[in-house]
Amino acid sequence: MARLTRIEQKAVTRRRLVDAASRVFSRVGFEAAPIDVIAEEAGFSRGAFYSNFESKDDLFVELLGRHLDEEMDTLGRSLDRITSAADLAPAIERRYQVLGGDSSWCLLTTEFQLYAMRGGSKAAEFAEIYERYRQRLGELIACHFNRLGVSSDLTPYEFGVSQIALSHGLALQRAANDSLDKSLPARALATFMRGAIADTARPPSP
Repeated sequence: MARLTRIEQKAVTRRRLVDAASRVFSRVGFEAAPIDVIAEEAGFSRGAFYSNFESKDDLFVELLGRHLDEEMDTLGRSLDRITSAADLAPAIERRYQVLGGDSSWCLLTTEFQLYAMRGGSKAAEFAEIYERYRQRLGELIACHFNRLGVSSDLTPYEFGVSQIALSHGLALQRAANDSLDKSLPARALATFMRGAIADTARPPSP
């Protein structure tokens, strides 16, 4: 097996650090996660961490970008399989079942957003990445609404923002009250979808 080049080795190290950070952040949150623990979880030293990232904030921004890219890819594949407007709400419900079982990412993103807004060093980068995510989500929704002959009183961008707000808000509510049914986020988002597109379907575009 050929040895990795220095650039390839660095990419592997960064990936392992990002993956380790995702696990540590999920367990204890962003602010409570020590850099030493992240490095140890990845199998590296503190020095290796700082050879790849300038700070924990820097690492989180990379983790966020990767997570949102994966989220868009997964959602896009899910929507591609839909053939009618009636399939939208059930598809959303299936897609968000995972949120009921594991809301750690929603909580983590909310924590970092508040931290960034209160003076975090990567506030501008966070805002840029998340706005790009909102724009991409809106474009994806617009594409499939048009394909399926769906209209809404909300713009596709507003529809996407509302979905994000609901999913994160529901995650916070479940964190505060673990007696809430874990299926609530998925069911609530599906209900929102049904209400938002009720009586607006038209023949799909050719």
